[in-house]
Amino acid sequence: VGMDTDISYDKERFYDKYDIRDPFIVYAGRKDEGKNIYTLIRYFEKYKERMGNHLKLVLIGGGKVEIPDAIEGDVYDLGFVDRQDKYDIIAASQLLCQPSKNESFSIVIMESWLCGRPALVHRDCEVTKHFVQDSNGGLYFSNYMEFEGCINYILDHPEEAKAMGKNGCRYVKEHFDWPVVVKKYQDFFKRVIEKYQ
Repeated sequence: VGMDTDISYDKERFYDKYDIRDPFIVYAGRKDEGKNIYTLIRYFEKYKERMGNHLKLVLIGGGKVEIPDAIEGDVYDLGFVDRQDKYDIIAASQLLCQPSKNESFSIVIMESWLCGRPALVHRDCEVTKHFVQDSNGGLYFSNYMEFEGCINYILDHPEEAKAMGKNGCRYVKEHFDWPVVVKKYQDFFKRVIEKYQ
């Protein structure tokens, strides 16, 4: 899979359009059980109960999800947004959380890195865990306490979070930029042709 890595974003444009000023986690994708969205919501609810800070959760993408009354004022479900808004939202976030356990790839993680933000993924998804380990572009969790620890680390270490975003951006450009992917295919087919000539 190739990625268009030449994207732009503007955090101030997001603030002006949506008027969300508190720090937030962003989730981007279908809002259904198959994406493990309810784990994120349960963990966020527990996080707010324990931490009592101003952190918010911003959801973008299709589908509907039930938000517990206790955190209703801390969750913004923006539904479908256009591509530019998505980039602006991700860039303004503290991190992107991709809690799914069943991904063969994750475009939103790549987009998060191209927007300079770290990714938080579930340990039980081998693909996304590999991406964050290989790139040093994020963290992973398997239970609530690990989730809390990862969130607090990113909030409390903005420079390290920024470095994770940069690491991820470099990783995307080195492995998934279209010219890189095309060359990999060309090299592969060249080896196949040479083997059978």
